[in-house]
Amino acid sequence: MIEKSSVVSSQRRLERKLKELNITLDEERQQHTEQRDQLTLRVKALKRQVDEGEAEAERLEGLRRKAIREMEEMQEQKEALQSKVTALENELKRKIQQARQSALESSVLSSDDDDEGLYDHSSITSILTESNLQTSSC
Repeated sequence: MIEKSSVVSSQRRLERKLKELNITLDEERQQHTEQRDQLTLRVKALKRQVDEGEAEAERLEGLRRKAIREMEEMQEQKEALQSKVTALENELKRKIQQARQSALESSVLSSDDDDEGLYDHSSITSILTESNLQTSSC
């Protein structure tokens, strides 16, 4: 009987131990489930952040490409405007040279005209003098 009671006692001890182990196992399962759920939520949040980061990177890349295009267009416009400025400067220089040349030619001609004017003036004077002589002789 002692054996039976010892076996029963041992069996009860083992059942208690099994029950404790089952409780511990259930608690650990619950903890693992909670950790898994938390990690799943964390992974989802990180994936969302990665997606947002990639979208932001794409947006910024688009802005960068647009800025480069605009810069290239502005560079082309600058070069075209610089060409126009150079052409206008050259035209202005040419016109200034033509105006100076015309002014020089004009001053040479006017000094010639002044000389001719003197000759014309003296010939008019001589004609007037001759006509006065003719009328006084009448």
